[in-house]
Amino acid sequence: MNEPEGCPVTQAYAIKSGLPVIGLGILIILSGFVGVLVPGIPVPPFPATGIFAGFGLFLIWAGLTK
Repeated sequence: MNEPEGCPVTQAYAIKSGLPVIGLGILIILSGFVGVLVPGIPVPPFPATGIFAGFGLFLIWAGLTK
């Protein structure tokens, strides 16, 4: 049997471009830094902000290399 190449999730939902993943990465980065950007909201701890930013950058990279 010939199995299709690539990610099974993108094949199941027919996502041909990386734009949804890039958009999700941008939203995750913004959610991590919203406490820094908006006055009056408590700032999240640095490890949490770093994890959000790192995973957001990973998703952007994954979307660009797709």
